[in-house]
Amino acid sequence: MGIARSGGAVRALALTATLALALSACGRSASETPEQNADGLTTVKVGLAAPTFNTALINLVIDEDLDAEHGLDMQPTRSGAGSTNQIAALRAGEYDFAGVGTATAADAVAEGAELVVVAGTGGLINNVVLNSEVAEGLDVSADAPVEERIKALRGLTIATSPPGSSSNLTLRHLVREQGLDPDKDLNIVPVNDTSALVSGIRQGQFDGSFFGVGIADANIADGSGTLWISLPRGDIEEFDDLIGVCIVSTREFVDNNPEVIEAFHAALADAQEFVASDPEAAGEALHANSFADLDADVFATSWEQARTGYPEGALFTRENWDTYVDLFGEATDKDLTSIDYEDFVAEPARGES
Repeated sequence: MGIARSGGAVRALALTATLALALSACGRSASETPEQNADGLTTVKVGLAAPTFNTALINLVIDEDLDAEHGLDMQPTRSGAGSTNQIAALRAGEYDFAGVGTATAADAVAEGAELVVVAGTGGLINNVVLNSEVAEGLDVSADAPVEERIKALRGLTIATSPPGSSSNLTLRHLVREQGLDPDKDLNIVPVNDTSALVSGIRQGQFDGSFFGVGIADANIADGSGTLWISLPRGDIEEFDDLIGVCIVSTREFVDNNPEVIEAFHAALADAQEFVASDPEAAGEALHANSFADLDADVFATSWEQARTGYPEGALFTRENWDTYVDLFGEATDKDLTSIDYEDFVAEPARGES
């Protein structure tokens, strides 16, 4: 177990008592506040996509019972739903929290949705994986300067997530910065269901992909794919301060349950500390639980990239937000300047004392 679990028993008792007193004092109905389970832990519902390395922190919290150390019992619902559907379910009251892409959350808030970021859970932990034969046929190698590797994507068919998503926006930004027109110089194919992506790269349906680490890494492991660009590895320095994935809740829930929000963020901060201090043990915990079905070689390839991609303290700082707006403010048709940082990000996630 990592050092993130130290002192857990004491914190659990203190936070459980605090939460119990706070919730009982409010006198709200069960529909307005989370219930407590038989162990005295406050139960919260969390909507998540199927486990990916972009959501490793929240999965590690659940796998290692770090939620209980902060008086919570996180009940995940994992599905293949994308960020838009996760937000719709959150707003409909199906969840208390949802793991989503920053782009989808920001666009929704710009359109008037009452959402609040409660934790930053990952940079953009994406990579470009090319079909190995395609990579071998290019004029540059996988260890060439990244600018040359991006320019070499000209004319290729690259699969990524749908328009407006963090992945789609980022891919377009990457190629545009190197003088390519993403609509003319590449064939960017939006893919909703990634289940056929590995075979699509292997069979040549796609020349490559730009998705979260762990999806096309199966191609790397079996030799049919070549790791071309890795954001968590630090290939693109301008993305160092970018938070690409986060956990959001509704403003009503945040305002009504400040102790829950603080405990929820603290559990995620513990998970990040665990990864930073003992990445091998954290990786073993993830592979034994959330990623148990992932081939060991694929997991090792993915975790080697992803483990450095999680923001310190699970924060979403003002600098993180400014970086996002600077990079993507002009790429979206939403007015991101209308979003006030302190309204958009809950206090525990700001890292401001």
